[in-house]
Amino acid sequence: MSQPRELAQRAVDSFLTLVHRGTRLAAGTLAIVVLICVGGLLLGVAALSGGVRSAWILLGGIGAIVAIGCVVLAMFRLWAITSLSAALVSDIQALISSDPGSERVVIETIESSDGVQDQSAVVMSRQFFAMNDSVGGRTGQFVALSIALKSVTSFPLLILLATAITLGFAGLSLLFLLGLVF
Repeated sequence: MSQPRELAQRAVDSFLTLVHRGTRLAAGTLAIVVLICVGGLLLGVAALSGGVRSAWILLGGIGAIVAIGCVVLAMFRLWAITSLSAALVSDIQALISSDPGSERVVIETIESSDGVQDQSAVVMSRQFFAMNDSVGGRTGQFVALSIALKSVTSFPLLILLATAITLGFAGLSLLFLLGLVF
């Protein structure tokens, strides 16, 4: 088996690789989400009138805020990992030392994330679910690791939610545009 410190450092390097890829993905997603959601909201305001317009401003505004907020939350969670890298090494090292089964999970996570280095951040983040299960109820003992795992494992869901809302706005935008033209 590898030395715990070296293994922990490799795991943190995997986290940081994911952070860099995820941040780039989230930045691009944020630009698209803002453009489509704000554009759809404004098209709806222009196309609708009366009480429907007021309802659209409220519901569309909430939808846009949720979509944009999901991406921003995902980005902030990923950025938090960079400030935790020293504490992450310590937490992972302690996790490895506390349980031989955890060492196996960390090794498998590193090896599986090494195998998907050329794939997207969402695919890479899936590799960390097993490590999340290994920490389990010991989140108080491994605070930095728990934060990092929560950030990494919630990333795909946050991006998916923002994407789904944005697709809804895109569809409604087309209807609003048709309503304005005809």
